[in-house]
Amino acid sequence: MKRVLILLFIVLAAGAFIGEKMVQDPGYVLLAFNNTTIETSVWVLLLLTFFGFLITHWTVNLFFRIGIPGQFIGRWRKARIASSAQKRTFKGLIALSEGQWWQAQRLLSQTAPIAAQPLINYLGAAKAAHEQGNTADTDEFFARARAIAPAAEVSISLQEVDVLMDRGNSAQALITLKRLHSLAPKHTGILRHLAELHQNQQDWDGLIALMSKLRKHKVFTIEQLAAMETNCYRQMLSTVVKKLPVECSTDVRVKALTKGWKALPNTLNQTAAMKATYASALNAANAPDDAEKFLRTQIKRDWDNQLIGLYGTLQTSDPTKHYNTVAGWLKKQPTHAALELCAARLAMFNEKWQIAVQHYQSSIDLQPKVEAYRGLARLLESLGEHEKSLEMNQKAMDLTEDDSPLIPLPAPLETPAEETAKTAESTAIKVEKKPTTASA
Repeated sequence: MKRVLILLFIVLAAGAFIGEKMVQDPGYVLLAFNNTTIETSVWVLLLLTFFGFLITHWTVNLFFRIGIPGQFIGRWRKARIASSAQKRTFKGLIALSEGQWWQAQRLLSQTAPIAAQPLINYLGAAKAAHEQGNTADTDEFFARARAIAPAAEVSISLQEVDVLMDRGNSAQALITLKRLHSLAPKHTGILRHLAELHQNQQDWDGLIALMSKLRKHKVFTIEQLAAMETNCYRQMLSTVVKKLPVECSTDVRVKALTKGWKALPNTLNQTAAMKATYASALNAANAPDDAEKFLRTQIKRDWDNQLIGLYGTLQTSDPTKHYNTVAGWLKKQPTHAALELCAARLAMFNEKWQIAVQHYQSSIDLQPKVEAYRGLARLLESLGEHEKSLEMNQKAMDLTEDDSPLIPLPAPLETPAEETAKTAESTAIKVEKKPTTASA
């Protein structure tokens, strides 16, 4: 605003100055050519010269514009096509996000040849075609995307991997991911897809080999990596024996499990859950004695209830020695409910039924638990003590959480004895209320 005012002031001042000069001395100019003469003042000649220059300038510009109109028309047409392509691409992406697959495929595929970023159009069209189950169109769109943007191989292949996984072609997806991993070993998206694919295929060895890279490049959060690693090694231990031939001996199975156990990181082989997994795998491999030896060593270091509970389920070759071991522990830990429950189960392996009942009852007295009540109920039922067995089952049910909604129930039915008593009481009331007649 200030600049406008200053400029206006300058123009007015210049106009006043020039006007004053024009009044004082307008000047005189005479132009003669052949028999023609033109007389005017100097100021009029200057104004004519100025306006003549402007008219000539505008005329030349107009001439050049009229002389080459094709360039401007071409630019206008290209701009119009680009604007239309942009609008149709935008509509196609909106349709894609809304799940309108047919419309998205049509808009994106038709606009791709003239779009500013055709790669986006082809990838979007490929997804839309895949969602409709159109395999041929999906593959064709991926091929066109590679043809126009070979440098975007990673992005194209990652989306193609998702398509292959949806089709159930995990083998081809793994081949593609390994090829991409060789091209971009630090790419977090590729590493994430590899980890998920190994999990889906239950390829625990492959996931274990990938774990260090997942941690190094922070593909997942610390909590996610910890849970993934724990689950991975647990599954690995649980499936070691399944990978061996059926005719393998017990020694071969135990060696394979031991090798897997030693491969665990120190942060995992110290947890009770992992120890229990290893012992369960040994027991499943027909090596209960090895499992008992391992658990006996671990329980002496840490009186963990999970390990103690598992120890009581092993059916070893020497059940008497097995039971005596726990009986010795009870002398050191006389108020340990889990040890009492473990001793009860081992006593049953030794067919010491009454001793098992005592251990069950001791465990319940120390810490009532559903598994102790149910174990005692089954034992009492086998011993013929049905009423006590029913009582233990009822107590077990009382400890079980019931999340069912509260629904109105009918009033309890009266027993025959209650009905007889109520009838007698009603008769007595009527007799008392009967009027007496006076004697004449």
